Amino acid sequence: MSFNKTISEQIDAVAQLWPTFQVTESDQESVSWIGTLRPLMCQYTVEIAYRLPMPVEVPDPMRHQPVVCVKNPPLKHRRHDREGTLPHVYWDAEGNPSLCLFDPRTEEWSPAALIAETTIPWAADWLGCYEGWRATGVWTGGGTHTYID
Repeated sequence: MSFNKTISEQIDAVAQLWPTFQVTESDQESVSWIGTLRPLMCQYTVEIAYRLPMPVEVPDPMRHQPVVCVKNPPLKHRRHDREGTLPHVYWDAEGNPSLCLFDPRTEEWSPAALIAETTIPWAADWLGCYEGWRATGVWTGGGTHTYID
């Protein structure tokens, strides 16, 4: 049986493995970081927000996964691209993208995982795939999204 990592455990692991990431908000149930990643050519400022599932909630991978947003530079679209105008993202109600880092149906991530060992490396990989897609039009990161432009 695996247990959810506490917010303190998440903060400590990120501080140890990713010292460029700084906590911007935290309490016993949630945390946000901002930091930089440089996968290949460009340096990106990313924000990660995470909330522990409540004890009475059934963990929903779509709702209880860390949310990773690129703050700077803005992600660029490609019109009429076979992968979609911006592949492998989720859109919020305001039309802002967050990165799709894994297929929630595969249970690759759970609240028992450390964000420092999963989400942040996956975000760096996603950004490398994004840079390749911008250059070639080919998404090399895999995935199972259905694209709608």
